[in-house]
Amino acid sequence: MPDTSASRHNEQFPAAGNPQGVQQTVTPRQWLRRPQALMFAVFALMLLVSWRRWTSPIADSGRELDLPLRLLGGEMLYRDVHHIYPPFAPYFNALLYRLFGAHLETLLVGGVICSGIIVYLCWRLARRLLPETEAALAAATVTVLCVFKPAGNLISPYSFAALYSTVMALGAVLAMLRYAETLRRGELIVAGVLTGLAAVTKQEFALAAALTIAATLLLMHRREFGTLVMRLSVAAAFSVLIALPVYGWLLWRVGWQTLIEDCHLLYTHLPPSLVFYNRQRTGMDHPFSSLLQMTGGLIVSVAAAGGIVLLSALSLLRAQRREAAVRTGTELRFLILRSGLVLGLALAGTFVIRALSEGRWDGSPLRALPVALVCLIIPVWRRSRRAHIIPTSPTDRALFIIAVYSLAVLARVALRVPSGGAFGGFFLPTSLVLIVYLTTRSLPRAIEDWTRNQKLAARVRMFGRTTLAALMIMTIGVFAVRYRRTFDVLISAPRGTLYTNHTSGPALKEALEFIEQHTAPGEAIAVLPEGSDLAFLSGRRMPLRHQIMIPGFMSEQEERAAIERLQQASVRYVFIVNRPMREFGQEAFGRDFDQTLGAWISGQYHLVRVCGRAADALTQPPEIGDPAFFIKVCARND
Repeated sequence: MPDTSASRHNEQFPAAGNPQGVQQTVTPRQWLRRPQALMFAVFALMLLVSWRRWTSPIADSGRELDLPLRLLGGEMLYRDVHHIYPPFAPYFNALLYRLFGAHLETLLVGGVICSGIIVYLCWRLARRLLPETEAALAAATVTVLCVFKPAGNLISPYSFAALYSTVMALGAVLAMLRYAETLRRGELIVAGVLTGLAAVTKQEFALAAALTIAATLLLMHRREFGTLVMRLSVAAAFSVLIALPVYGWLLWRVGWQTLIEDCHLLYTHLPPSLVFYNRQRTGMDHPFSSLLQMTGGLIVSVAAAGGIVLLSALSLLRAQRREAAVRTGTELRFLILRSGLVLGLALAGTFVIRALSEGRWDGSPLRALPVALVCLIIPVWRRSRRAHIIPTSPTDRALFIIAVYSLAVLARVALRVPSGGAFGGFFLPTSLVLIVYLTTRSLPRAIEDWTRNQKLAARVRMFGRTTLAALMIMTIGVFAVRYRRTFDVLISAPRGTLYTNHTSGPALKEALEFIEQHTAPGEAIAVLPEGSDLAFLSGRRMPLRHQIMIPGFMSEQEERAAIERLQQASVRYVFIVNRPMREFGQEAFGRDFDQTLGAWISGQYHLVRVCGRAADALTQPPEIGDPAFFIKVCARND
C-alpha cells in the first residue's frame, strides 16, 4: 500500500533531490547559500589543515599498507599472510595498487573518497529527520568528529575493512529508509547486496545492517506474516549469494583450520590476548565502572539539556521584560529556577561519578548512547502498535530505523562507547545525527508540550542549534592546532610522503634513512613486533607470515616456522620497534611473549643502532615499554 503520509513529511522536510520532480535550476551563487555548502566547506577545510597528517605509522598501518602489496605479489591471504578480517579490503586495495600504483597516496585518495561518501550518506539519513540547515549541521559534525579526529581519522584508518564496511552498512540503512517510504522490493535487494558485501569485509557491520533490515521489515509488516517472511527472505538471499561463495572458495583454497582456527574468522578459538582486548573494548573488564560511566554520560546529557533550557528561558525573559509581559515572565522565572536546579545537580553528579570512576571516564556523554537509543526505539515501537495500516509517521519510521542501526553497530562497545580513537569514527556517525535531532527537535518539542510556550520552544531550538555549531567551530580550531603542532615531522620515502608526530617521527625517519643506505630495493627486512609500513614505505619486503606479533597468536611451531622464513629470506637486518602490547595483556615481544623467536634473534643478530636515541644507547639499550619511542636496528652475525 502506498505511503500516503510521505508527502506530508516531504513538505515539512523536503529531501535534497526535489522529490516532487520539479526541475529547478540552481546557480553556483545560490548553491553556495544553501546549507549543503556547509558540509563541503567543513570537509574541505579539515582536509586542508590535516593534509598528509592522517597516517599514524607502526600501529595497524603496516598491515593496511603492506598486505595488499604482498597479495599483488602472488601471496595467498590467510595461508601465506596471517589476517583476522574477511578478504574484501586487502584484495580491493591490491586492485587499487595494480591500477594506480603501490603508493601511500593510492590508499589515502580512497580514504578521502570513502569518507566523503560517509558524510553524504549521513546527510541523506539526516534529511529524513531534519530540515536542510540542521541536516547540514549533523553532516558537518560527522565530518569533524568522525572523519578528521586526529586520534583516529577515517582517511587513513586503523582498518580499511572497517571503512569500506561502514560505507556498505550506511548504504543499507539508507536503502531501508527508502523501502519504508516506498515499499519497493528493489530497495530490499540493494540492502541485501550491501549487507552481503559487508559480510565479506567486516562482519560486525554486516550484522548491524542485517538487524536493521529485520527490524524495519518487522515494523512495516508485523501484521502480515507471509509478507514479512517473503521480504526478509529476499534480502537474506542476496546477502547469502554474495557471502557464501566467497567463504566457500576460501575454505576450499585455504582450509578450515587455517581460516577458522588460526585466523579466527568466525571469532572462534580466540587466544586469551584477544579475549582480554575485547573485554576492554566492550567494557566487560570493569563492568561496574562501565555502568557508572554510562550513568555519568546520562547526567552530562541532562546537564547540557538543562543549560540550553536555562539560556533559552533567560533570553526570552529579557525579551518579554521589554514587552512588560508580567504573567509569562513569572512562569519563565519558575522555569529558570527549575532548569538551574537541574543543571546544578547534574554538574555535581558529574563530578562525583568522575571521581568514582578513578580516571577511566573522560566525561563524554557518548557513554550513555545505548540507553538513549533504547529510549528512542521503544516509544516509536509502541506508537506503531497503535497504527492500523501505515505504522507510525515517516519521521517516526526514520527515527526507528536509524536508532536500531546505531544501537546494533554499538554492540561491540555497548558498555564503553568511545568518544573517538581508532573505533569511534566507525561507530558514531548515525548516533551523532540523532544527537542533533534530539537537541534541535526532541528537546524543543518536549519543552513546548510541557510549557505550551511556542516562543520558548523556538528559543530552545535556536540555542540548541547554536550550541552545536559553537562546539563544532571550537573543535575544528582545536583539531587544526593539534594537527599542525603534533604532526610536524616530514617523512619522504619511495612509496609515500607524510607528516608524523614529533614523538615517533625522528626515529622513523632515521630508520628509513638507515634502510635506504644499508639495504637494496626489494630486499627482505623484518620489523617486529609491528611496523611493516617501514618495509612498504622504503620499497623493501616483509617475509614473515605474521605482520603483527600479537601475544598468543603464534604457537611455538609457528615461531620456528618464522625463524625458517628469516633464514630462507637471508634477512640481514631486524628492526625491533618500541611497540608495547599492553592492550593485549602482555607488554614486550621476546620477553613476555614469542620468547623462542626473540631468543633466536638475540643469538643470531647484534645491535648496531637505536634510532631515536643518542649513540650511547648501544651500551645501555632501552627495552620495549620505555616511555620514549625508539627502533632498534639489529644486524645479522656474519
